[in-house]
Amino acid sequence: MPSPEITQYQAQLVEMLRRLYPQTLVQPEWPAMPNQEMYSPHIDVAVCPLETGAGHRNIEFDRLMDQSRQFINEIVKKHVDNIRKSDDHDSTLSFEQLKLKNRNARCLLAIEIENRGSRKHIMGGAINAASLGRIGIAVAWTPKKLEAFIKLHRYLRFLSSDGNITFDTTNLLILDHEQLRQAIQNAP
Repeated sequence: MPSPEITQYQAQLVEMLRRLYPQTLVQPEWPAMPNQEMYSPHIDVAVCPLETGAGHRNIEFDRLMDQSRQFINEIVKKHVDNIRKSDDHDSTLSFEQLKLKNRNARCLLAIEIENRGSRKHIMGGAINAASLGRIGIAVAWTPKKLEAFIKLHRYLRFLSSDGNITFDTTNLLILDHEQLRQAIQNAP
């Protein structure tokens, strides 16, 4: 169970994102695949188009991304800065590259907030966010969790470059909680 501080932050994110995406469902504890007879994660905060049919999702995600381009560019920049500060890898990512990622997403934004989880828990949350969102956002509550996400990013990049079986998680943006809050507040 999340701390009261995390629950309050989650509620604030939902309200701010509802202002940024007024015609779109913004939901806390979003069940990714309800009524399925398999494991189905709940995303801490999800931004989902109201039309969820497979044929309409990518068109709607593209439209929503274009509508919020300034916000997305800001969180991409913060993510790249975070990676560069802690990793010698020259990380780059553009709005256009991100727009082409995860064409089978279930929601536009899949946000996972991590405060207390183990490294395995962090990995699961990050993979769920990257898998389910056109843009996955891993929100670190503490500097220690930010560093854990960056190490996970480095590990997944290594697996990919080493030819191991992996999937593309370059749509996963790593931010701390204040960076995400500021980016939403700065959005037009």
